[in-house]
Amino acid sequence: MTATDPDRRWVIEITTGPQALEDIHNMLDDLWSAHDDIPELVRLHTDLAAGEIGANIIEHAGGGNPVRLRMEVQVLPDEIHITYTDDGIPVRVDLSATTMPDEMSERGRGLAIAVSVLDDLSYLHDSDGNHWTLVRRLAA
Repeated sequence: MTATDPDRRWVIEITTGPQALEDIHNMLDDLWSAHDDIPELVRLHTDLAAGEIGANIIEHAGGGNPVRLRMEVQVLPDEIHITYTDDGIPVRVDLSATTMPDEMSERGRGLAIAVSVLDDLSYLHDSDGNHWTLVRRLAA
């Protein structure tokens, strides 16, 4: 399920379901264990954003059906780069207009949280599916 290579690249490929979010977090835990040089704040922000985007994919991308999900994490000299790819339905989202919902809202915080803790978040849909790219610089 999880693979690494000398380029500091970690990959998980799963079908979404009840275990998927735990699989994502377990892979990140393994990554942090292997890279104890990454600042704690960067780890926390990356975990939070990756969990929020992963949860959104798991809940929404399949329209109620499981989807194939690939998460690739690359630890570069100055940043962590995460790419999620899934074969779910396209999303309509304007990340530049993402704001925190009213404090009484029970939902809708995931993207706003991810935008606030990442240095870059982008989304693209093409013939290969949905692609979410998360970037967090290592400088805390």
